[in-house]
Amino acid sequence: MKEIYDIAKLISKEKVGDLTVDEQQELAEWKLKNESSYRQASDLKQIQKKHELYGRIDQEKSWEKIANQVPELKTKVIRLRTVLKWAAIIMLPLLATTYMLNEVYWTKDSAIVEAGSSKATLELSNGKTIYLEDYQGKDITSGKEKLASNTNNELVYQQGDAIEKVLKYNTIKTPIQGEYYMQLSDGTRIWLNAQTEIQFPEKFGKGKREVKLISGEAYFAVAKEKERPFDVYLNDGSKVEVLGTEFNVMAYQDESEIQTTLVEGSVQFSKESKDVILKPGEQVGLNLASNKMEVREVRTSIYTAWKDGKFVFNREPMESVLRKMSRWYGVKVICDDEAVLKRRISGVTDRYEDIDKLINLIEEISPIELELEDDHLLVSRKVK
Repeated sequence: MKEIYDIAKLISKEKVGDLTVDEQQELAEWKLKNESSYRQASDLKQIQKKHELYGRIDQEKSWEKIANQVPELKTKVIRLRTVLKWAAIIMLPLLATTYMLNEVYWTKDSAIVEAGSSKATLELSNGKTIYLEDYQGKDITSGKEKLASNTNNELVYQQGDAIEKVLKYNTIKTPIQGEYYMQLSDGTRIWLNAQTEIQFPEKFGKGKREVKLISGEAYFAVAKEKERPFDVYLNDGSKVEVLGTEFNVMAYQDESEIQTTLVEGSVQFSKESKDVILKPGEQVGLNLASNKMEVREVRTSIYTAWKDGKFVFNREPMESVLRKMSRWYGVKVICDDEAVLKRRISGVTDRYEDIDKLINLIEEISPIELELEDDHLLVSRKVK
């Protein structure tokens, strides 16, 4: 096992974009074998908590505190003045990350599985990747041109149309346990759920406004422009076309169907030669196995609740509930009981609460038992 301090140093340097090529390779190899540990130790919310804790005392005492928690540091010859050669922006996050890695490796208690938070990566047309959660209060630029601002976990692109005929595309991705809000150059607002990837132009051209939902789930509030329809292309070849409206698209690759739910306005959903026009309060489901479409009336708030910080289940199959838990809390679900997976449950809870609250809700309203072991969620029927 790599020494905790060495890995913490790499993670801290990654956060401020200071890794060398060799260090990037070293960290990438470690992450492949320690995905869960990396996710916990690099969680921005937890690092900030530790950062604030250590920030209340001077750096030397901070170092003494962390050294007492991490066995490796007691035998490693590190002088404080050497560490202080790093910028202050490295120092406290390093202490926090080291402490958290120590907790991951050495604690015997089960880790607390926390809810997701605002985090995403932005890939620019020039190949640059930006970790948005670490890039707060800064402008996104390409050369001398300002593309967007990123403040309070909101990515807002500069308004205006493209001058060049060839559009430049960016890609935003949220990870497991992530979500983000963004606004496109035409004023269209998009909320991205966990594990979502969208490709979009930095600025739209004169013709149709087109974006691609590669995977995941997003809520769109499209800016109205009669002369330029807005198209959302999906990875399976289907398309949602609108003029100005609000709707939700769910297109995860591990789901059995793609769902488009219309909140207001009008949209046309099409796949190959088939198309349907939705009215507010309607949803179209495209079965990915049979390629058949089904239009149904729904309570739209159930399908958009995630955007407002809620889990809302209305006779939802447990299999679907567990997939949502996996994406939002980063747990690996283990269940081999088909009857449990097909059982339907109903309930409402805050999605920003730790996973324990949702587990308790499910156990209260159903004969299902959930046991959390580190980042694995074991699901079974209750023993009578």
